[in-house]
Amino acid sequence: MGEYAVMHGADAICMPLETGQELLVVEREGTDIHWKWSYEDRLLADFYLEKESLEPYSIEVGDPQWVINLIQYIRLQNPQFLKKEVAHLHFVNHFPPQWGLGSSAATISSLCRLASVNPYLVNQKLMGGSGADIACTTAENWFLYRNKMPRPLTWDIPVKYQFQQNTFFVYSGRKQQTAAHLQDVKNNTGSLPGVSWQHANDFVYRFIAAVTLPELLKITYEHELLISDHIKIEPVGNQFPDFPGKIKSLGAWGGDFFMAVSLQQSDFVKEYFRSRGYDSVFSWDEFMETEKF
Repeated sequence: MGEYAVMHGADAICMPLETGQELLVVEREGTDIHWKWSYEDRLLADFYLEKESLEPYSIEVGDPQWVINLIQYIRLQNPQFLKKEVAHLHFVNHFPPQWGLGSSAATISSLCRLASVNPYLVNQKLMGGSGADIACTTAENWFLYRNKMPRPLTWDIPVKYQFQQNTFFVYSGRKQQTAAHLQDVKNNTGSLPGVSWQHANDFVYRFIAAVTLPELLKITYEHELLISDHIKIEPVGNQFPDFPGKIKSLGAWGGDFFMAVSLQQSDFVKEYFRSRGYDSVFSWDEFMETEKF
C-alpha cells in the first residue's frame, strides 16, 4: 500500500515473499562474462559479454542491453567490477518471470551486493522506481518504506497482519513493465503537489492499525480511489462489481498481481476468480510462505 505515492514522499507498506531468485557465481578463466537466467527447465537468457567493453556475442537467448546497462551503472561505483574476477553468473528464478514479483529487483540487488555498491543508486538510474522492491530482496517481514537517497528509510512493522484468512492474491495475466509504465504515468499526470500525495499516509497507517475486516475493506477501497484519481487509471476492482469484498492493485497498476479481501471462504473466492478466467489465485499462506512456485 502506498504505490505511486511513495515516489512523492509518502510511506509505503511492503511485504517480501519467501520465494525469490538465486545467484550462482562461478569463477572461470577467460576474457568474457557468461550471463544466464533460468526458470525450471526454461532458459530465459544466455549470452556472453566481453569483460572490458561489455560487447555482446554468442547470444543464445535474451536481450543483453539491460544487462550491459546494469553493469555499466554498477561500474560507476566500482570501476573494476567483473573485469578480472568472477565471470560466470547464473540467475535462477523460483517463480514464473511473467508474474512480476521482482525478478529485476532481485538481479540488481544480488549483483550490487556482489560488487559491494549501493543498489538504490543503480536502481534509480536503471529502473527509475522508488527502490521499495530492492528493499524487499533483503527484508524478512513486512515493513514501512520511505524513498530517500542515497539510502531509503525502513521500519519493521511490529504488529502481525490480522486478516490472512481473508486476503487473496490473483495473477492478472499481464506483465507490467514498471520503468516504462512509470514514465507513462508521469507523462499523463504531470507534476502534482507533494502534499496531495501525502494523503496516502493516512491510509497506510490506518491499514496497519485496522482491527476489523469492515474497517480494512473501507481503507482498501478509499486508498484505491485516491491513487486512481492521481494517476488517472481506473481501479481494478471496477472489473469485478459483484465481488463480495474489495480489490486493490499492487505496485504498478494494470498488470502482475492484485489483492482481494473478502468475508467469504477461500473456496468461494478462488472459484469466483477462476470462473472468470483467472487461474492463479492464492491464499495468503500459499502466496507469502512458499519458497518455490
